[in-house]
Amino acid sequence: MANSEQLDRLKQGPESWNLWRKANEGVRPDLRNALLPKADLHGADLSDADLNGAILTDANLSGADLRGADLRRADFSGASLADVNLSRSTIDNETRYNGITGCDIGVNGFYSPSTDSAALMRLDPPGNSMQGSSAEAVLESLRHARKLHTFSVMLGGIALLFIVIKPKTISLPYLAGSFKFDDLSYAFLATILSTALLSQVASFVDSAIQGAHYLNDRRSAMLVGHFPWVLSKYESEPENRRHSRIMRMFLVFHPMVYLYFFVKWDSLMIGDWEGMLLHYQGLPVVLGEYLLPVIYVILFLLCRHIFIQSERFQMPILFDSETERLRRSDMDRLSDAVEKQSARIGELIDLSKARNTQA
Repeated sequence: MANSEQLDRLKQGPESWNLWRKANEGVRPDLRNALLPKADLHGADLSDADLNGAILTDANLSGADLRGADLRRADFSGASLADVNLSRSTIDNETRYNGITGCDIGVNGFYSPSTDSAALMRLDPPGNSMQGSSAEAVLESLRHARKLHTFSVMLGGIALLFIVIKPKTISLPYLAGSFKFDDLSYAFLATILSTALLSQVASFVDSAIQGAHYLNDRRSAMLVGHFPWVLSKYESEPENRRHSRIMRMFLVFHPMVYLYFFVKWDSLMIGDWEGMLLHYQGLPVVLGEYLLPVIYVILFLLCRHIFIQSERFQMPILFDSETERLRRSDMDRLSDAVEKQSARIGELIDLSKARNTQA
């Protein structure tokens, strides 16, 4: 629970709170589970504060300092976060920030453009989640999803050939011509195969999204955001975003093309529902009357889920600029230390050679 004295001081307003912070520089604010809906905290110094589980719905946090704050499980729904400094602050899956203003929402947190800072997902996920900060793992999931989805799209393309060219039969690749399919048999087989394939695509895309939550550096953002697959590639320009959305809709919902083969179109055009029902019941597909509705419901839900996940990839993967600078500084210091150590080792080797020569 929040420290009652500190919470009362905060409720007196930002000015009183900031004076208290200056007088108590070594004290970390304990505001866990604090109830502060619609509070005016404009310009408040909340750096390094423990706001775990705090309720800040519709609060005014414009210009507040939240550097290094613990924002896990906090609720910022509808809050104003304009000009807020979020560097090194952490959130988790339970942090709520829908409807916030002044910040951009990303896959792994939210970002303040005015201060170039971000609140990012905590780096230590639960031990049983098998998740962590690994761009390579995310890319591997996307590669598997892309491969399976491409095969499903290929099946849809063959169905389009049946519609446009109208061949009597077709031999599928990988079957060496030993099996030939008419349009109806092919459509039924492709529907089942697409359902199986897209269930795996959905699983891999879900894994990629979960993994992307924990990415927090520039390199990872570039690798994942620009992965060459329309369903996951991030588009920042509005025009490209519109084109991407249309393309993703066609690619994701491609299995709907198989409906063409199971509908009596002339009856549909004149509203002959009884004729359509008789046609459907007479389809020469094993258990088609019972299986097709179930399969198509599952298939549509899978397509819808994959499209929703592809929309989530249209949010940027964020990184905090201050943290990136600190990382680069650490790397520079490490590089300098390695160079000095290498030079020292070189000097020792030369000295040893010189002594051996004299001997």
